[in-house]
Amino acid sequence: MRNRSNEMTEGSNKLAHIDFDQEIESTAVAGAVAVQKLIADRNRLREELTASLAAQADYRRLLQALHQQYIELARKVVGSMQQFDNTMREAMGGRANVTLGTAEPKPQFDSDGIPLPTEPQPNGNGVSNGIARLEA
Repeated sequence: MRNRSNEMTEGSNKLAHIDFDQEIESTAVAGAVAVQKLIADRNRLREELTASLAAQADYRRLLQALHQQYIELARKVVGSMQQFDNTMREAMGGRANVTLGTAEPKPQFDSDGIPLPTEPQPNGNGVSNGIARLEA
């Protein structure tokens, strides 16, 4: 009987050893699968980062081009406004104070936005507008 009991113990030890080996093997396989997934995730994230950085560089170039176009447009608008101002001043009989940005325009308003007094213009009677001669 003892022999049988030893055989049973040895048999169950072999089964336990086989179960333990299978458990180690399945754990190792699961670990390898997890490592492969981590490597695949890392590679995917690297690709996404590379694509994101490339897109970011493209957007930066586009913004720089738009900024340059904005600056050029602003210069054209300011030049057109100066030409319009000069034309309007000449049409109103006065000489333009600005010639294409070479001189500062004469201020027409104070710091509070109130019009500055202008030099009186003769009205044809030898006196300035707003001044009447009283004849006695």
